[in-house]
Amino acid sequence: MTGRDSPTRSSAADRIQRDYRPAFLRYLAHHDEPSRDAGYVLGRTAVAGGQSLLDLVAAHHVTLIEVLPDARDPDEVLAMSTAASEFLTEVLTSFAMASSAFSGVQAQLDEARREVAALRAAHAEPTPTGDRSA
Repeated sequence: MTGRDSPTRSSAADRIQRDYRPAFLRYLAHHDEPSRDAGYVLGRTAVAGGQSLLDLVAAHHVTLIEVLPDARDPDEVLAMSTAASEFLTEVLTSFAMASSAFSGVQAQLDEARREVAALRAAHAEPTPTGDRSA
């Protein structure tokens, strides 16, 4: 069994799928700030739970495939697809923010490593002393 197939990973992916559909349907019906926020919270919860971007995209895809047949005409298909794209953007905002924050932390860590290396190098150099008595 691989890490991708583990029961914990599977149940987390199932949870994302379970939560994604009602949040998307709410957005589809209202296009308002609370429904946008629900998408953002869904993404943030997935990040906190260690879920991957692919897990969220899979949940999005499954949900879209489930709801598109309910469209009455091509215009409604287009409206649903546009709303789906907008909602996915809200969901993935959390990942973009986490990625950006990680890059900032990585830059700080790199700078700290350079400072430690410089301090070690300075400490390792022999210092001249005026007192040579022994």
